[in-house]
Formats: sequence, C-alpha cells, structure tokens
Amino acid sequence: AEMARVLADSNHVPLHRLSLLVHSVSIMHKSLDSMPEDENWKALTRNSTNLRVYIMAFDVKSDDMLRILKPSIPLERIHFDSYITCVSGAVVDLISRQYDKFLTHFILMNDVIDMSGFPDLSDNRTEDPLVLLAWRCTRLSLLAVHGYTLWAHNLIAIARLRGSDLKVLEVTEESIDFDQGELADQ
Repeated sequence: AEMARVLADSNHVPLHRLSLLVHSVSIMHKSLDSMPEDENWKALTRNSTNLRVYIMAFDVKSDDMLRILKPSIPLERIHFDSYITCVSGAVVDLISRQYDKFLTHFILMNDVIDMSGFPDLSDNRTEDPLVLLAWRCTRLSLLAVHGYTLWAHNLIAIARLRGSDLKVLEVTEESIDFDQGELADQ
C-alpha cells in the first residue's frame, strides 16, 4: 500500500507496467494487511493512466487471491502456478468480471499430483468460468490451461467466442474431458 501511495504521487513519472509476484511463502511470513486497497489503485491509475499490471501467483490460496484482487487494478496479465493449492472457479469468475476491459493473458497451471484427476473449475455449475472469461474479456489473446479439467464442448465455446482474436489457446491434452454422451456421438 505504501509503495502504491509513493508511486501515485504526481511528482513521479507515470508507470506503464507493474509486475507483481505473489507467493504462498511470502504470504505466510507477511500479512496481506499491507496490500494496496482499491483507493490506492485508483490514485495510482489517476497519475498513470496507461498502467497495466501483470500478476504471477505461486500456490496462492483462493481466499488470499480474493483479498489481493481489487476492482481498480488495471490487470492485463495473470499467471497462476500451483503445486499445492488450486485456483477456484470463484477467482476466475471474479477476474472475468473485474478485469474485462484490460485482460489479455490468462495462464492457469496446476502441477498438483492427485490420482483422482484434474480439478474442474465449473464445480457442476451450468456456466464454466473459463467460458465466461472468454466471453467477458474481449481483449483476451492468450489462454493457457494445464492441469485443470476443461470439457471439450467448453473448449470449442472458448475458441468460437474469441475467434481469431485469441492468438494462443494452449490446453494440455490430458486436461480435455468429454461427456459420456459426447463420446458416444464421436
């Protein structure tokens, strides 16, 4: 928060890019209470109107991400990488609602070794959060999903929604799953 206040000062040259690394180990040793609040982000973007933020999160719990992601962050790129925890559908949904104007890159990687299969972000909901992300975030040009279940019909929906604007759609083959009814039709 203090860094955001200093950078928001009009005496500073406006920022164009801010890269933030959030790691579970850092969160264990430091409180999230010093993270910038939405007012801090608003002040920073008033002086730096072209500011775009890149967040890389390693093994950060979804509850912690919900505390970090403030509506006024001009988030352009986000990269989740997990070895212990998994990102929730609620975090992906929040990102698609709050950052639809800026988000261009969304990378979701899970290296959790779980014999029961990959986590499914849709949580048995009718709307898959990744499909909603592709629908809401009209500037999305890169989507990479590794180690999470992505249903084949949702993969097709994502490709159709973004069309040729989606320059990179990268999904691990093992992440793609089919409904049993779909398999019978194939």
